Amino acid sequence: MIRLPAAGAVLFSLAALALPTFALPHKDPNLLTHADTRAQLQDVDLAGVVSTAEAQGDGVDSLPTSWCGDETGADNTANAATPANKARFKVVYAYAADRPDRFAGWMHALQADVAVVQRFLSAQDGGTKALRFDMGTRCGPRYVDIQTVQLPGPRSSYVDNFGAIASAVQRALGPASGPRDAIVLADGMSGGSQEYGLGETVMGPSGETPGAANVHNRGGFTSILFSRDGAAAPGAAKWGWWPEGFLHEMTHNLGAVQWGAPHSTQPPGGTSPAYGHCWQGADVMCYVEDAGAAHAMQQDCAGLPGAIPQSYDCGRDDYFNPAPPPGSYLATHWNTYDSAFLASCGEVAPACGGGQMWVPEPPAATAPPAVAGTARRGSTLVVQPGTWSNAPSSYRYQWQRLVRDGWENIDDATGRSYVAGSDDLGRRLRANVVAANDDGAATAASTATAPIGGSAVNRAASATSSDCKKATKAKKSSKSSKARKSSKARCEASASKKKKTKASKKKRKARR
Repeated sequence: MIRLPAAGAVLFSLAALALPTFALPHKDPNLLTHADTRAQLQDVDLAGVVSTAEAQGDGVDSLPTSWCGDETGADNTANAATPANKARFKVVYAYAADRPDRFAGWMHALQADVAVVQRFLSAQDGGTKALRFDMGTRCGPRYVDIQTVQLPGPRSSYVDNFGAIASAVQRALGPASGPRDAIVLADGMSGGSQEYGLGETVMGPSGETPGAANVHNRGGFTSILFSRDGAAAPGAAKWGWWPEGFLHEMTHNLGAVQWGAPHSTQPPGGTSPAYGHCWQGADVMCYVEDAGAAHAMQQDCAGLPGAIPQSYDCGRDDYFNPAPPPGSYLATHWNTYDSAFLASCGEVAPACGGGQMWVPEPPAATAPPAVAGTARRGSTLVVQPGTWSNAPSSYRYQWQRLVRDGWENIDDATGRSYVAGSDDLGRRLRANVVAANDDGAATAASTATAPIGGSAVNRAASATSSDCKKATKAKKSSKSSKARKSSKARCEASASKKKKTKASKKKRKARR
């Protein structure tokens, strides 16, 4: 679901005259709101990466994953650790007036989301930057300043209603001294059976402008995560509540993924509000919205846990690169690494993690595996593992066949070669290759084979004329083995001659 306000151009002009009114919701003719579900972001596991890094690193000292402080419906300026004039994200817990305040069941998960996202991002850029959140409670600067907002109306006024929630939250937050975006947990506001997120972003020329003048640096954007009604609060969840969705929606607020990006799902030259992601996986911002997208989803980078530097902008060419090559898209267009909402690790310490910054380097596929062989029952198929960075020390294999519900593993088919059998007739096959080294493992799939056909047939015999076949059948009634062999030889010779004649005609036609 994407919202494109018709009156955005006028409202944006009025807001521009009122600077610095940073708390105003952002208005622009290309302001879009993207909806994203867990299923669409399922290939990315931030918590798995962070837990791996912390387990194998030495003495990591990052933000705590449990919250400490006092619930408040106002900005905690008395304990503020973030300068008021700096661009920052404000974390908000929102609930409807006719529903109970469950902040106590969400506070630890929201703190953990911030901790996981910060540690993850710092690993993405080599320990140089992370997001700037509004931090500081009575327990110290390492705790996020979460503001509770009781929405003034009943739940029915806010279910699946981004605009109503965003407006109420921004009014409750009030004016700000610097650029401010809001990331909101809307408790029980999903009207369906699954949680999802919505995040605002601006597309087009103002969205792609490089550097400090980019519209996303001004703030005023909102992201909302809608939890399921009736679902239990997460409690003390060490790895947070859906940190992938948390980061994904905030990255929309930062300005990704622009329509002009090399791997944008927007068809070339298009301006449809349906598209705002990328088609390279596994990536925090990549999934294909529908069949009309510019390209099918393509797993160009290793999944997670895997090569951390390739999970937040696979290929470093669409929305985030600490050092884009001169003349590249991100060197000449908006690069979210330059966002005012990101700060140096020194400024937001210890959000990036203390001690020695350790970034695991498991294998990453740079060229996909490939299957060689004929797609026919009884034929042996062999997978080449592809090309991998970070020096894999071992490979594992798993052959799969495509069924109605997707790809299924073939029992005991775990070698480099596989003999196609009767169960494979009419189905496509592929091989998953798992490359491993001391830092971990990553998986890449080969392209699918053609549908598996039947066993080999005698092509020469099948090419004979009907007359020849009849003659052969008649000869079979003869008791003479010599006669049968002679008939077969004449038929095969006739078929071969016809093939040559046809080929000669095609060549003459081609020359004309």
